[in-house]
Amino acid sequence: MKSDSKIYRFFFGRRGERRLPFGVMLLILVPFLIVGLYFQNRKYNALSANPFFTSTVVSDVYSLSNSRYLKYQISVDGKAYEGSAPRRGLSVGDSIGVVYQKDDPENNMTVFEYFDGPEFGSVIIFVIVAIVLAAYRWLTINRKYNDRCPELERSGKCTIYRTDKEYIFVTVYHANSSYPIKFLPLDCDNGAFENILTDIFHASQHDKYTEIKASELIKAMKQRSWRQLYMHSTSVRVTHDSHRLKILPTRKATDKGLDWDYDRELSFDLDRASWKNIIISIRKLLENNETER
Repeated sequence: MKSDSKIYRFFFGRRGERRLPFGVMLLILVPFLIVGLYFQNRKYNALSANPFFTSTVVSDVYSLSNSRYLKYQISVDGKAYEGSAPRRGLSVGDSIGVVYQKDDPENNMTVFEYFDGPEFGSVIIFVIVAIVLAAYRWLTINRKYNDRCPELERSGKCTIYRTDKEYIFVTVYHANSSYPIKFLPLDCDNGAFENILTDIFHASQHDKYTEIKASELIKAMKQRSWRQLYMHSTSVRVTHDSHRLKILPTRKATDKGLDWDYDRELSFDLDRASWKNIIISIRKLLENNETER
């Protein structure tokens, strides 16, 4: 199963995620639930096959996890056996009916529990909670996939320039810009923008860095000079690791170059953010600087 599929992420989360995966939680909790239910039913069936009725009094009332319980004691053949049950409004000294297994008096319960049958309330609550959590998780994952959120691993960098005619995507290796360089028209849709951006990210991680002179790089970007590019464009540096993506815009510097504008830097948690919103934010940052050209 691919690690970027919806089903994989539903059960095991994102690759490299440190939180306990949903599937692992199910594998831990479900066996405990099944075993507990099995022993509970086995005790009830054994009791109902050989029941014996008696009466006693409530010996104590106590609290456990914000719930009130009562204790009682029965005597069978001169030997004392204890039991407990939900309080049901009873107090110490009140009479209460008890059913015990004739050949195993330790298996006992109040008549209320006996005639109510096996207790499935906790099981039902667990199932409802599990269904709600599973539905919420699936909707969250599905929404991210509808936004076409890619699986970004390791770290990648890309510089994007917006000129009067097009977007220019430049691959960044550590701190150096190089090939591949890609172009998109300004009226491209978000899907095309995303595809180019993820291609550049992939190249920055896996392609071999080729050293290139600044004069050759500006020609490959189809620009006359760096000065002209800075004067007639806006740009952002987009970086990511496996969990977070940052968008750092530039601003005009006094020497007619560009400086990083850390005041307007945006950061996104890739486990929660919508990829669609990330793309829109990048394009808006590039547009917002148009008045500064």
